[in-house]
Amino acid sequence: MGRRRGLTRALLVSAPVAAVLLAACEHHHRLDDAVAVGLSNPELRHPVQFAAHLETLDVEVPVGAEGLSPGQQIDVYRFLQRYRREANGRLVIAVPAAPRDQASMAQSLQGIQRHVVEAGIDYRITRGKRLPAGETPLIRIAYKRPVAVLPDCDKWGENVGRNEERIPYPNFGCATQRNIALMVDNARDLQRPQDEDPRSSERRSVTWSSYVGVPQAGGESNAGGGADASKKGPAAKK
Repeated sequence: MGRRRGLTRALLVSAPVAAVLLAACEHHHRLDDAVAVGLSNPELRHPVQFAAHLETLDVEVPVGAEGLSPGQQIDVYRFLQRYRREANGRLVIAVPAAPRDQASMAQSLQGIQRHVVEAGIDYRITRGKRLPAGETPLIRIAYKRPVAVLPDCDKWGENVGRNEERIPYPNFGCATQRNIALMVDNARDLQRPQDEDPRSSERRSVTWSSYVGVPQAGGESNAGGGADASKKGPAAKK
């Protein structure tokens, strides 16, 4: 009887201990898996960092100007297209305080605002400092865009020729990350995907009509055949 009680007590005591040990082993395996994934992932070991770079466009407003010149309109349009493509922040339009020719400044500012509104860009206007006498006033359009910062591939203290454990060496994948950061045209592509361009509604209508079998000009139907069916239709009548 006493032996049974002792065995029961031993089982009651060992069961929680075993559960703790199993949980510890499982946690240890999870940590090992996480470390292994991290060692073999260049994006985690050698991430590409980003720095903010300021892009500006200065639009001169000479005395007596009646809005933007044709060349300035082209410059503003192209600058706004670049903003939509690569900017992460808000567009800022800086106007000098108390310009000599306020009428010319107002007309040029309205021309810039018209382009910004047509492009669907959110912006804010700031007032700058008073310009010195004799200096041509200008309106500055600015935004910030990300620039890729190259990772340093300088960890060569380990002999990669003797690696019995088959563990990725410290510089594993660093050259690839560095080359991507060097070659990328728009660093924002490494942060988030670009917006989709509008689809071609004309081509989509033709493809969809062929797919669902809508009769085309002449009373023919391309159901189930797609573009191939339209090509085989005249031959079938022969």
